[in-house]
Amino acid sequence: MESFCYESVFGPICVKLEEGRVCGIELGERCEGTVKPDQVVVKQLDEYFKGVRTRLDFPVKVSGTEFQLRVWQALRDVPYGSTISYGELAKRLNTSPRAVGQALKRNPLPLYFPCHRVVGKSSLGGFSGGLEWKKNLLALERGERCAGDS
Repeated sequence: MESFCYESVFGPICVKLEEGRVCGIELGERCEGTVKPDQVVVKQLDEYFKGVRTRLDFPVKVSGTEFQLRVWQALRDVPYGSTISYGELAKRLNTSPRAVGQALKRNPLPLYFPCHRVVGKSSLGGFSGGLEWKKNLLALERGERCAGDS
């Protein structure tokens, strides 16, 4: 597995590659870059963090259970700048909110599969990158000022 570090407005992101495709995104993680940054990925991340791109579509290599893949793919249908509750997503997938939460917890490609858009009924819910990342990503997508603004 190869990797490179992308410096976002909210902090470092470790991008992991396998066979030239993105297989892991770790928010808030600095990694020892083993390859030159993939320019397609960098360009798309730059555009996303500038609010220009609403959907990432670089090549990915993802593995998980059939259920996890179904949940992660459903995240791609949640519009940029919007949120959905765990319960509503569970209803769409004919499963339980807890099962959805467990699948989201194992999402290897946050941003590509935008799990930050899934929130609890009365709270933001959890997020693998931490709640600061979740708050900042939601604010970014809503066009609001966030911690990364200067």
